[in-house]
Amino acid sequence: MPELGRLFEPEFQNSTPHHEAHQSIFVSLRSQPCNNVHAVRQQDRCRFVQETEECRESTHYIDYMHFMFCVVNSTNVFVFSTAIIALLLFVCTLATLIRHLAINRFVDSILYVSKTFRLNEYIAGVTLLTYGNGLAQILSELKHHKSGDTELIYNQYLGTAVYQVSFLAALVIWMGPFTIYPEVVVPNIVSLLIVSLLVEEIMYDEQVGLFQTIILGVLYVAFLSALYTVALMMDREGNRSRSQIEVRDAAGKPVDIMFTETVTNEERDRSSSWLERLWIGMRTFQREDFRTANWYERVYFLCSIPVEIITALLLPKVNYALPLHGWNKFLFIINLNLFPLFVICTALVDMLSSSHLGWVCLGSLVTTSILSVIVCATTSDVQKPSCFTFIGLFAIFGTSYLIMLLSYELLAILETLSIIANISPASFAITIISWASCWIDLVTLKALAERGYSRLGFAGCLGAPVFNILVGLCTVFCVQMIRTGSTTIHVRDGTSGPTCSVYLFTISLTLLLSVLFSRFQARKSLAFCLTTLYVTFITYVVLCELELTHGYGTDHNDDGEYFQDFVPHH
Repeated sequence: MPELGRLFEPEFQNSTPHHEAHQSIFVSLRSQPCNNVHAVRQQDRCRFVQETEECRESTHYIDYMHFMFCVVNSTNVFVFSTAIIALLLFVCTLATLIRHLAINRFVDSILYVSKTFRLNEYIAGVTLLTYGNGLAQILSELKHHKSGDTELIYNQYLGTAVYQVSFLAALVIWMGPFTIYPEVVVPNIVSLLIVSLLVEEIMYDEQVGLFQTIILGVLYVAFLSALYTVALMMDREGNRSRSQIEVRDAAGKPVDIMFTETVTNEERDRSSSWLERLWIGMRTFQREDFRTANWYERVYFLCSIPVEIITALLLPKVNYALPLHGWNKFLFIINLNLFPLFVICTALVDMLSSSHLGWVCLGSLVTTSILSVIVCATTSDVQKPSCFTFIGLFAIFGTSYLIMLLSYELLAILETLSIIANISPASFAITIISWASCWIDLVTLKALAERGYSRLGFAGCLGAPVFNILVGLCTVFCVQMIRTGSTTIHVRDGTSGPTCSVYLFTISLTLLLSVLFSRFQARKSLAFCLTTLYVTFITYVVLCELELTHGYGTDHNDDGEYFQDFVPHH
């Protein structure tokens, strides 16, 4: 095509020898990978980014590819490097915000709901913790299916699973050995072994139908049913109390939940008016904490004020250590009206016109106003309502939604930086993007382990991969079938799919044998073994990225149907 001839020049082509399966032929500017921006002349890179569809797939609120190659002068090395550093600082800021929300809202809400529903640590880790952490990742990955290519999604799910089962599980054990109860852990590990083999068998054929999609959903339902049945059996044997959740504060000290269930006299005297009650609910830190803090802690307290104020206006606080366990009637009414509007504006802004969006917001405001009147008439200022546990669920998934929005931007920046660094999509998916997607897992698990909930965190490390792979892939396949109008879709596991599957199976089998031989004691030797396995996995990925080792996947099949599989021979 003449258009391509003007963009690409021979002197800019990469002369490094590549494996034949990684070469590409370009049929149009729209269908080629965004990584090909490096083969374009610098003065034409902006037009390339604007006309290539894949360069806009990672866009959320800001188009960072357009910013880097059209707004920033990419021919100026100093300016371009400064923009890259600015994006890295923005990534650190977003990661800090996610950490703040996870520690100050997410963890406390999970512990409250788990204790109220009388869930043991393992069931709470497999369900509430897994759903709260995994919701953002599953929803964020749907945007990649605009092109119908499953490589990035599949590699991320498998790479994330390897990261969770090895590195994150090792982190929980490093922070303090504990006893593993086999009734939940063994079925979970066996499920991981089955999932690692089953999904690769489904993906390797490159064709997924409705039957295979249903199998994934049914398998996850069977997984939960098995865990719940085992938990009931242990209840009948009187063993439930050994893994019950004991409420502790951020320092790991036990909390008297009966004492904090009521408002103290001091707080009651100070909260005579609704404005003072509102101030108590929005207060970000105590004066004593600020006075005794170090200088960097004080800076953190001051910087967290706007974040805490915005969060307090959108979501309720649910914490056993707070008076009335965080219940604030006036603040909850504000949450009830503002959060639905926030969700509508952030989720539907690209789907509806301004007039339609206004009518939806008006309908939401009318509905929440009626609910606010009901809350005013049926609840008290000095006693938490009977439905406060459901308010805790609202806090869990509301916080997860806020973290999901922040994760969108974080992943979009990292995808842009990976294209600038010319990292292959498969390697990027199973390393950097997996680490970024699991940042909330890392922060949450570390906070839980520090408080003494190692079993809850360990269960989350094992339950999250099963949820992400089965439910995540099932959701992606269903959406793609709806978009294409067909019950059979074309899929790819990429160059690293089988590698991730083999490593996940190996790590899961090693974990199962280790806990059996150690009599279900999670010791530091097990943490060292898991860490070593993950380092070996990352080393192999790096060798594949440097093309010192040749990975194997559908990109290397003779019968591939993706444009990277067809290489003309002369």
